Amino acid sequence: MIVFSAHAVQRIRARKISRLLVVETIKHPQKIISGNRGRKLRQRKFGDKILEVITITEGSDIIIVTQYWLEEG
Repeated sequence: MIVFSAHAVQRIRARKISRLLVVETIKHPQKIISGNRGRKLRQRKFGDKILEVITITEGSDIIIVTQYWLEEG
């Protein structure tokens, strides 16, 4: 199951990012980078930007820590 942390919900509103795009990025990432403390940085391109979603896995749950746009570069 995909779970949005309280922090992720706050940031999704503040950054005006669609939950559907976040879920699409988790389910079909174009790139996955290993981060600190077992986190995964999942990336997917939408138009001219890349959405990066930071996740941790607990059992069968994928917990979204935060998400933000990267400029393509």
